[in-house]
Amino acid sequence: MLSVDSIKTSQTVTIPGWCGEAVEVELTRPSILALAAAGAITNPLLKTARRIFYAGLSPDGGDLAEEGRVLLEIAKAALVKPAFHELEAAGIALTDEQLVAIFQFTQFGAKALDRFRGLSAGIDGDIRGAEVSD
Repeated sequence: MLSVDSIKTSQTVTIPGWCGEAVEVELTRPSILALAAAGAITNPLLKTARRIFYAGLSPDGGDLAEEGRVLLEIAKAALVKPAFHELEAAGIALTDEQLVAIFQFTQFGAKALDRFRGLSAGIDGDIRGAEVSD
């Protein structure tokens, strides 16, 4: 039987870093619908959140500022370690790449981040970078 204690709600994943290196963070997969219901995604952003939820991010769709606000709310809810407020308190802003990677994880799990794994290939003499798939 499944117990509440046995359910792991977060996962350590690798996302793009700030200076080209990849970083490990602990993320959880929050529900966009629950965020909207709780008011974290406000009414003006609901249309954008709905489009992102059903169609994903696209280069030609929607208001970039609204998409950015939705991605920030998702990142706030998804980041476990470090927590979003810890980064904010340290004056560290997430990059666009990181926001997209976090969103991809929340919607599709760790498999969605496979394309980012090649970013750190070859750092510190790591010769396995060529083995990492695109």
